[in-house]
Amino acid sequence: MLDADPEDLKAFANNAVIAHPGNMSVFNEAWNAMGADKAAARLRTTIEYLLRGPEGTRLEDRFTELVEGRKGLGMTGFKESLLTRVLCIVEPDRFLPMLKYTTPSGGKKEIASLVYGLDLPPREKVSWTIGRLVTWSNDLLVELLDDTFADLSHAADFLWWAKNQPAAVTA
Repeated sequence: MLDADPEDLKAFANNAVIAHPGNMSVFNEAWNAMGADKAAARLRTTIEYLLRGPEGTRLEDRFTELVEGRKGLGMTGFKESLLTRVLCIVEPDRFLPMLKYTTPSGGKKEIASLVYGLDLPPREKVSWTIGRLVTWSNDLLVELLDDTFADLSHAADFLWWAKNQPAAVTA
């Protein structure tokens, strides 16, 4: 991915491969304002930092730094959902293709509640960073799943289905 053509990188951010990232207007406006070459270089740097970062820096911390734009890092509009999608592609046996911790239509927090009856903390009520919440909630849901699924994409499909079922079915 890091040597991909700029238009392929832009297309990656805008397509629904693995999972739909949501509204990409902020990313697209930033991309267009920067120009394809500069934006592609910035995106490559962002992805490289997420995946490898400085030695000794945990994934959760790199994720947070990119979402929050700390140290001048990150790409405008390439935040939680797209960073999570990159992790789903690079580590498909660890990361569920569920791109947000919480959303009105159902993120990991809502899935945990509706399917497993677990009350995960609201982001604003804990001192955990977004990177910590994203990886912890992902790892928790993966641990709760059993081995009947072909892969985590299949498991995510089940969770999306199960969240809409009556409580008696999912309990």
